[in-house]
Amino acid sequence: MATPSLRFLLLFAVAAVATAASYAGGLVALDLAGRLKAPSFANRWEFDEKMRLLREREPTRLELVFAGSSTTFYGVDPAIVEGELGTRDFFNLGVNGLKIDQTAFLLRTFLGWHPETRQVVTLSTAIDFEACPPGQSRFFNPQNLRRYLFDKQPELLFHFRYFDPVGTLRMAVALPRRRALDWNNLDSMKLGPYGGQLLDVPRSAVPPRVVRGVLGGFDPRCYRQLAELARFLDRAGVGYLFALAPMRPGYLAEYDPSGERIAAHVENIRRALAGTGARFVDLDKELAMPEEAFFDAYHLRAPWVRRQTRYLVRLLREGDSEHDTFIAGRRAAAGATRLAERNTAN
Repeated sequence: MATPSLRFLLLFAVAAVATAASYAGGLVALDLAGRLKAPSFANRWEFDEKMRLLREREPTRLELVFAGSSTTFYGVDPAIVEGELGTRDFFNLGVNGLKIDQTAFLLRTFLGWHPETRQVVTLSTAIDFEACPPGQSRFFNPQNLRRYLFDKQPELLFHFRYFDPVGTLRMAVALPRRRALDWNNLDSMKLGPYGGQLLDVPRSAVPPRVVRGVLGGFDPRCYRQLAELARFLDRAGVGYLFALAPMRPGYLAEYDPSGERIAAHVENIRRALAGTGARFVDLDKELAMPEEAFFDAYHLRAPWVRRQTRYLVRLLREGDSEHDTFIAGRRAAAGATRLAERNTAN
C-alpha cells in the first residue's frame, strides 16, 4: 500500500505531466492558428521573429550583414540592396535598443557561423554608446540559438526552454493584428524578407517623448568595444562600414546646439576604428536630412531610407576594391613576417 508521501509524489508527477501535455497542446493549437510567437531567445520580438525567418530560409548565406540598433533595423531598403548589388545573400540583423557591445556580441556569434561573410555595415546613433556595462553584452544564448537555426531542433522544445505562458498568450491575442499592420504603424510586426522594417509613420502617431529623444553621456567602454569589434573583423578579413546615422535637426538643436558633443563622439569613433580596414562615414553630415525626413529623433521615414540606402550601396561598391587591396596587403605583410621569422630561426 502506497504511503501518503508516495501518493503525493505520484499525484505531483501526474499533474506535472498533464500540465506539460496541456501546454504543449496549447502551443500546437496556437501554431496551427498562426498565433504562436517565436521562442523568446532575446525577448525582443524583432530578434526572435527574424531568427524564425532565418531558420526557414534555405539555404542561408550571409555575404553581407547589416547589424546594429534600430537605426539599422529601420534604415535599410532591401529592394535597393538586392537590385543594385545584385545579391540576395544578405540579412538585416538590426535589433531595437542594442548598444554597441551587444552589436559586437551579435556579430562575433553570427560570423562564427557564417565564414562566407565579406562585408558588415552598422548604422549607429549616439545613444548606442550610452552605456556598455560588463555582463550585458550577451543578450541571447548562442548555444541554444545554434540548435534552433542549424540543428533544426523542434521549435516546441525552445518554447519549453524559454517558458513564458503569460507572454505567449498575450502575444497570441495581439499577433494577427500586429502582423497585419502596414509599415505606417509603430506596432507593426511585419518583417521584410531580409529581416528589416521600413516605416513611414506619421509624426502625429509617435509619442512626443520619442520624437524629442534623449542624449545622455558616452561610455568610454563602448568605444573600446567598437575598437575590439573592428580588430576582430579585420582579422577575419571582413570589410566593415560604420555609419553614423542621420539625426533629426530639431533633436540636435535641442541637445547639442554647438555641435561639440557629436563632434567629440565622431572623433572617438574614428580613434576606435583607426589602424583597421574599417571605414567611417558621417551620414548626418553627408546626407543633411531635413526635419520632415524623420518620424522621431533618430529614425528616417521610408522615402528617405531609400536615399540613405543608395548612398550606402555606392560606398559598398567603392569599398569592394579597397577592401580586397587592403586584405591582400595584410596577407602579404603576414607572409613576409612569417618568412622573416623562419630566416631568423635558421
